[in-house]
Amino acid sequence: MKHLLAADRVRFGHRRDLWILVALVPVVLAVMFVAEFNGVITPPQYQFFIDPPDPVAEAEMRAQMLEEFRRQLVVQLPAFAFPASLLKVAGNIGPVILLSIYLATALVAGEFEWGTVRTVHLTSSRGLTLAVRVGVVVLLIGLVIGIALLLGAVLPFLLSVEGVPLQRYAAPVPDFWGAMAERLAVQLPFIAVPVLMAVLARSIGFAFLLTVLFFVADVAITGAPIWASSPTPWIPAVTISGSISRLLGGPDVPLYSLAPPAVSLAALLAWGAIPVMLAIARFRRMDLAE
Repeated sequence: MKHLLAADRVRFGHRRDLWILVALVPVVLAVMFVAEFNGVITPPQYQFFIDPPDPVAEAEMRAQMLEEFRRQLVVQLPAFAFPASLLKVAGNIGPVILLSIYLATALVAGEFEWGTVRTVHLTSSRGLTLAVRVGVVVLLIGLVIGIALLLGAVLPFLLSVEGVPLQRYAAPVPDFWGAMAERLAVQLPFIAVPVLMAVLARSIGFAFLLTVLFFVADVAITGAPIWASSPTPWIPAVTISGSISRLLGGPDVPLYSLAPPAVSLAALLAWGAIPVMLAIARFRRMDLAE
């Protein structure tokens, strides 16, 4: 396995596009964190239409609304202070999902387009080689998330609200590690499914299209209105999009009562493992001369 990792390091270590993305996505997550923080602490613009105009009443209404804004602010700010800031950064999953799909598709399907797939696997087990390639993608995504979490740990100590350091609002986070594990598990299907599609399609563009269609179908199945009256109403809670919504959405999400969080977490882990197993099984039996 070490020689396979060393070979992948040589093959991909000098690809600037990979390292630019690995460095850029954490910055994007940090910018999203700061932008959301600024949106929370910016007072809304109140517009009043009093006829006839009454400056005193208008001033009183502004003061009441500003007081309500400050009360809500005190409730919202702990989510941006460390250590809750780590969950906030890890919860901005969109850019990391896009990067996961790109890396998994490009690094697996690219072998077919480059024609190197016929020579890379002559001296090594196909299954092990593909598993190591998946591991490389996981390591790159882990590096991206690690850098983003480092930024998420530093930023709260640099931000303030009306001259008060943001970290003054820090509060304990119940079940921090469980919540973090859920946010990391969310990324697994977006690595596994593109890997399977890359093996099936043997083309970066076609694999990307199949991946998009797969996730669109997943969202459509999750939102289908037939499940409420079916004998299996829990199915939306074990799809990819449904599991993510169930785990990250909180008690207000419609799927919250359909299944315990452990079921949705187990479903995500299965979505992260089964497609890779299918890809390896298919790749081991594939005629590389096709």
